[in-house]
Amino acid sequence: MTRRLALSLVALLVLSVPRAPAQGQDDPAFTLESIHASSTFRASTFQGGRWTEQGPVITYIESADTADATHLLRYNLRTDEQTRVIDGTNLHAGDVDRLVPIEDYAFSESGEKVLIYTDSKEVWRANTKGYYYVYDLGTQTLTPVSNRDDGYQMFAKFNPSATKVAFVRKRNLHVVDLTTGTETALTTDGSDGTIINGTFDWVYEEEFGLRDGWQWSPDGRRIAFFKLDESETRSFPLMNNTTRYPERTEFRYPKAGEQNSEIKIGVIDLSAVDSTAKGQPQAVQYFDTDTWNAGGRTHEYLARMGWTPKVDGTHRVWMYRLNRNQNVLDLLYGHPETGDTKQVLQDTQDTYIDVTNDKLTYLDNGEHFVFLSERNGYNHAYLYRTDGTEVGPLTKGPWEVTQFHGVNEDASTAYVTGTRDTSLERHLYAADVSFAPHETAPSVRKVTSRPGWHTLDLSADHAYYIDRHSTADTPPTWSLHDVSGERLTTLQANDTLDKQLDSLDLPKKQFTSLPGADATSLNAYVIKPRDFDPSRSYPVLMYVYGGPGVQTVTNQWGGTRQLWHQYLARTHDMVVVSVDNRGTGGRGKAFQDVPYQRLGQPESADHIRAAQALADSAWVDADHIGVWGWSYGGYMTLMSMLTGEGPSTFDTGVSVAPVTDWRLYDTIYTERYMSTPDRNADGYENGAPQTYASRLRDDQNLLIVHGDDDDNVHVQNSVQMVNQLQSANKQFRFMMYPTHEHGLAGGNTRLHLFTMITNHIAEHLSPAPATQHAE
Repeated sequence: MTRRLALSLVALLVLSVPRAPAQGQDDPAFTLESIHASSTFRASTFQGGRWTEQGPVITYIESADTADATHLLRYNLRTDEQTRVIDGTNLHAGDVDRLVPIEDYAFSESGEKVLIYTDSKEVWRANTKGYYYVYDLGTQTLTPVSNRDDGYQMFAKFNPSATKVAFVRKRNLHVVDLTTGTETALTTDGSDGTIINGTFDWVYEEEFGLRDGWQWSPDGRRIAFFKLDESETRSFPLMNNTTRYPERTEFRYPKAGEQNSEIKIGVIDLSAVDSTAKGQPQAVQYFDTDTWNAGGRTHEYLARMGWTPKVDGTHRVWMYRLNRNQNVLDLLYGHPETGDTKQVLQDTQDTYIDVTNDKLTYLDNGEHFVFLSERNGYNHAYLYRTDGTEVGPLTKGPWEVTQFHGVNEDASTAYVTGTRDTSLERHLYAADVSFAPHETAPSVRKVTSRPGWHTLDLSADHAYYIDRHSTADTPPTWSLHDVSGERLTTLQANDTLDKQLDSLDLPKKQFTSLPGADATSLNAYVIKPRDFDPSRSYPVLMYVYGGPGVQTVTNQWGGTRQLWHQYLARTHDMVVVSVDNRGTGGRGKAFQDVPYQRLGQPESADHIRAAQALADSAWVDADHIGVWGWSYGGYMTLMSMLTGEGPSTFDTGVSVAPVTDWRLYDTIYTERYMSTPDRNADGYENGAPQTYASRLRDDQNLLIVHGDDDDNVHVQNSVQMVNQLQSANKQFRFMMYPTHEHGLAGGNTRLHLFTMITNHIAEHLSPAPATQHAE
């Protein structure tokens, strides 16, 4: 769940003057402006790049001194040697009569040509449409792949011999012969509102992370591609009311329980393509996956696809097929010549299965793959032969593999990131690999040593890795290591920011635990004022996200959000607390599954109980406990304030971009955890904040915030919540940000937003200086 409706509201936003900072704690260098409207505390980042085949060598894009030009460089991370692969000042495109910048690139297999992507535009979350050029490194010539006048191109790729480039344009696949310049449309049925070839609709992109929907076969003879039919899905309107006459945009958005796009996978045989013909039906065949025109049958989604190594002499198309409830995943192999499909393995859960990019990894030997599964209660890696015969587990135990990096086959060693030592951190582990059948997994060895959060990027030869490391108190650093863990060089440090933060003497995160509604011990952190006095009582603000599999309580740098929480503790003399309720990640399948088919109910109960436990502490002002969150956290804020004992527990709340009824959210995300509304009517009703609008107490102080261009959590959610609150004669505050999406970013928006939230919290949660206990 990540990141637009005309409003007619009578709610009034009243801004207040914030309470004066606590005595002696006002620091002109640490303000809302410096946190949200400047780069004062912005961490420097390592640009990174793309690993080459061998050694600690990457390629990356660098801006040139000449305006609008970019270079492509090759960089040895260990020796610090840099070589310019492409001089950006040579990239003059004759079709537009100017230099074109490199935004993305791909080398041909021989390394003699580079496919350059430029002049891109956003499609929902990413800039996935633009224009492509072929740059010949030998002749230093730049050639457009296709005519710009025909429209944007998407996901262009060389065939293995770099004699052809295929791409998606206007929902159809095209291929260009680079020798003759001949362009052929491989599909012709794509059009807005109906057929999509080679890419995806909104919900597949948002919830399965799919954009690029086609692949060359390893031998270059065929193309496998996704086809979707969205003609039976419903459109959702977004309205821009900042123009004289409102401008309306519509896009297909299937809400929970409604019709999804039909989907199937096809294969195009390039040898059967007739470049003189308008269409190529003779060259295309589709696999019967029981997902196209399913008519209520058991299979709903195709969530990933690719090509296998050779199986019995032929590269197959592998596919993930899911039922609508997303708790049965089939790995299918499709034969590209016969069209036959075969189930290779099946992964099942009583609840749901998460599909990730690293769930399936084929090894370089062509004989094995690694598959991630939660079959035994925790996410672990299992080794299979390519034909689907299980060899045995690679990891085991009461901890989670959170990312599979690959196998160094020469060293028979697998590398994973996981939570073996603590769910508050992420570390790199190595495991010995046996290719002989086995029933037990070896113990893993910890590679990273520094406490905190490690985000790893292993080299293509599994000999090196880049480590992005941070802790709750230190901003990130990037360093190069060999796979033994030895640190070779620092790639990017943040020493200046680190010293700057130290000089401010900001409040620190302290990790602890608090009880959940069923007495489960929940991970939590507390940020107290630096001059915290346990004999005084302080207001508390609880920060919540709480959505499935997501953690907020982690030993890693929290960026702007964390700095703002520290600002509140320092300047407004309050305590900020975050709790990872049941349903969040890092603690196994059973813990994460607690809210299944009852989203919002056990999670909010956990936050109410944790707040009550805090209220029992002598240093907590039990009459001034607040809660705030964004997106799922905005939803959790409403549920925590309105359900159970929440109205008597939480004095103040800020709900940003909340879901207020799961029937308003998309199919894939919602049904993964809730099934469909007709199968789980009670879950939807009891998990909707709208149901509880009448429970808002007169002494509770609620602020709701939403952007009216939010294509993800539609402003419709807040409009309906506002309607229910008004119908119940409840007073609250509401702020709408015109033309802003889910992230509410751009210009001074964040500064305005957090100034408003800070004022709301200061006015209601902490109306007076902290008081001392009576003796």
